[in-house]
Amino acid sequence: MVVSDDSKSSPDPEQAGTWPEFTEKLRELHVWCGKPKYATLSKTSGLAPSAISNLIGKNPLGRPPQAAALRLVEACLIHGGSTPAAVQEQSRRWQDAWKALAAEEQEQEQEPGTAPAVAETRRRRPWIAITVAVVVVAGVGAGAWALSRSSDEPPPAPSPTAAQDAEGCVDKDLSIKDDRTKQTWQGLFECSNTPGSDVYERAGAGEAIGRLESNPSWFVCWTRGERHRGGNDVWYYTQGDYALAKKELKAWGFIPAVNVHTETDPDPNITRECAFD
Repeated sequence: MVVSDDSKSSPDPEQAGTWPEFTEKLRELHVWCGKPKYATLSKTSGLAPSAISNLIGKNPLGRPPQAAALRLVEACLIHGGSTPAAVQEQSRRWQDAWKALAAEEQEQEQEPGTAPAVAETRRRRPWIAITVAVVVVAGVGAGAWALSRSSDEPPPAPSPTAAQDAEGCVDKDLSIKDDRTKQTWQGLFECSNTPGSDVYERAGAGEAIGRLESNPSWFVCWTRGERHRGGNDVWYYTQGDYALAKKELKAWGFIPAVNVHTETDPDPNITRECAFD
């Protein structure tokens, strides 16, 4: 399907007044460009299929990361046959719309006694695919999840109060298949972290192989490596939201403890020490 380069014929991101509406516009763009498969868009955008699902799938992020959203926009337009000039122009419009929502949200948060008009529910992570089974007991929903690479759906968003409002990590009864170590991890740890953190292949400085945009995020284990600016040598193993290099690793790697919001390192709730390099 070849789409028109006329930006007015595509979904208008400026019509989005909330993050959910912005997500809906992303979905409309996906359809407008021919509804390519997530795996197809992954090759162009560098985003994992599960990261794309976190943007436009059934359980999207409350606030889509700017970098990931723009990568998706560009991939959709390229897939649809837009010219480089049209891709650049429309990407600018989407970026401006994202910044406008972020500015509105910040302004609302700074006004005392005013509830934010733009809701932000941060999820656990974009990279992982998920199968969700929800059991409702006495009107209260409780989720039981099994994570698998075979699905395009991401894990549900964690409660911000669980990991963002408190220092330290929380253990989660979840499992995930690790494409790097070729094993399945039983039990993950959800921690508040610094969005936009680089993920490294080893527990030390070097080339970043991925980037972690989400907050809070899940982690698998901890190890000791090179001393970093946080003042210790603790690193946490996780999977980035998207790959920057060595894509065969699928963004699996380590981030320094300085970017994980804990009171002590390693966090006492992360009981698993990494037994690999």
